[in-house]
Amino acid sequence: MLPPDIFKLEYGDRGTPTEQQASYDLQQAGFLVFQVDHRLAPPGALDGQAPRSVNDNGGFPDQTDDLKRQIMAALADSQCNGNIYLVGGSAGGTLVLWVMLDSSATFPNCGWNETARAHIKAVVSLSGPTQFCDWSNPGGIPPDALTSFENDLDNYVNLSSQTNCDPDCDWSGNCALDQASPAWLVSHGATGNPPPVMLYSTDGDPVPNSQGTDMFQALTTEYGTTFDVELWIMNYSYGDQHDHSFRYWHALNNAMGSDGECVSQEVISFLQSH
Repeated sequence: MLPPDIFKLEYGDRGTPTEQQASYDLQQAGFLVFQVDHRLAPPGALDGQAPRSVNDNGGFPDQTDDLKRQIMAALADSQCNGNIYLVGGSAGGTLVLWVMLDSSATFPNCGWNETARAHIKAVVSLSGPTQFCDWSNPGGIPPDALTSFENDLDNYVNLSSQTNCDPDCDWSGNCALDQASPAWLVSHGATGNPPPVMLYSTDGDPVPNSQGTDMFQALTTEYGTTFDVELWIMNYSYGDQHDHSFRYWHALNNAMGSDGECVSQEVISFLQSH
């Protein structure tokens, strides 16, 4: 379980009440839950964690590398049956989507490979950014919220918001933003077949809901319309108590075509089915 730390420390180690509720619900449903830490992009930092080298400032791919280490630790735990399920919110939603596609190891002697990646049986991304070059705003969130979203992505990939990369980022693979995006990885180096995926967002999501659409389209284009991926864009507005990530964990899925269940119920049923 990956918390929504916008790639830097936001809530502290214990998580928000909705994250704690999600952990409890998953435990009660029979899952062994690891709510994991990952390295945080500058200017945030976690105690005891540092860049991998003097030439690395702690941005991507340190965060996805950390999640791979966490999965290896879970697989080595005597309580683990070998099936891994990833649930991530916001920044955590990005990391789980990337790792489900990537069996490469950018750090030595970790054991991460295609065999390890294949232990991932299902993935849920709650408001995870997926295509960092897409700043469309179908939900009409305020301009300052959209700017904050863009700046967080710049920071994650070690770009200054003043580098002028943003206007040049054209989804062509020539920009660091593009190459750190899970939707880009789908057709640029993804290994093996990805596990089933559920994608959630809202109309007023601080991570624009176009991000969910980008990932859905990338997966169905690459793997076909029969690939097991669901996209739900719910009708909660910006500033609503259920507008983002784990905030809508106990909210009703009011998206068109849904059965009107709580997101928590849907996620647990989805994970249990795999």
